[in-house]
Amino acid sequence: MGSKLQRKSIAVLGGQGLGDNLLEMVLLENGRQAGLQITMFCSRLCELRSWFPQHSIAPTLQPEKREQHLANFQMILFPKAPEPGTDKVIVKNWVNYGPLYRKKTNRAEDMASISGQIFNIAKPTLCNGIRPPAFLHHRRYQQRICIHPTSAERSKNWLPQRFLALAERLQDKGFEPVFIMSAAEKADWHVIINDRFPLHGFAGVDQCAAFVYESGFFIGNDSGGGHLASCLDIPVVSIHGRKGKARVWQPGWGQVEVVTPLVNVIGGALRQHLWKYFLSVAAVEQGFERLRNRVHISASNL
Repeated sequence: MGSKLQRKSIAVLGGQGLGDNLLEMVLLENGRQAGLQITMFCSRLCELRSWFPQHSIAPTLQPEKREQHLANFQMILFPKAPEPGTDKVIVKNWVNYGPLYRKKTNRAEDMASISGQIFNIAKPTLCNGIRPPAFLHHRRYQQRICIHPTSAERSKNWLPQRFLALAERLQDKGFEPVFIMSAAEKADWHVIINDRFPLHGFAGVDQCAAFVYESGFFIGNDSGGGHLASCLDIPVVSIHGRKGKARVWQPGWGQVEVVTPLVNVIGGALRQHLWKYFLSVAAVEQGFERLRNRVHISASNL
């Protein structure tokens, strides 16, 4: 790698979702290993700042001060082109890496590949550099299964009653299913669960991460929670509406079992509404058993 790139200070502008942010940290980890100075601007990830002690994470830049801050960087990374009217100096240093995404490649692998291209790294890492606090113990409660039934988009969510039916089946097998979500979502789900299972609403991502890190498994919709569990090396069952999208957006770290409906509903709006009715409780339970068996085999080979 040339010394000219090594001298550059680089800004990464974080996306909207937690999953996107955790994937974007792959850029920072590759840059760090290459000796570069990179700052991630993302308020959501500020909640996990102590989990990335080797990285520089700052709050999302406000529109009125954005150009002033970005003028201090010689490279600005974002998967879209700059907005019309952006200062010419910033446009010159802007790198839109969106066109480097591949259509059928897992996004974590994509971020590693993009890191290699931008930073001229021969063997980029897939890791995002997350480091759980030392006082936590990985998978301490191996029978505890975190069930995350929500996401940022309602169309991604499997049916609530089927999540409950799955939890009952897992409980009958001796597991300890626990429903997790944000504090803002807890009130709605308190009525649905009706004290049948423990329900945790976390005020911050760091609190959620600590709970997930000490759990045995994670089951959830296509959402940031699955990516969080995955990069913490917690085995994940990831529920998706269709196989094509799952290939790209399934969690890209650790042990992951993807479950999708056998029936592929044709039509965008119709599919988003109906897919969840074609995915049975038994299918997700079988996915969990496949994951559990793989985890057991991996542990026995250590």
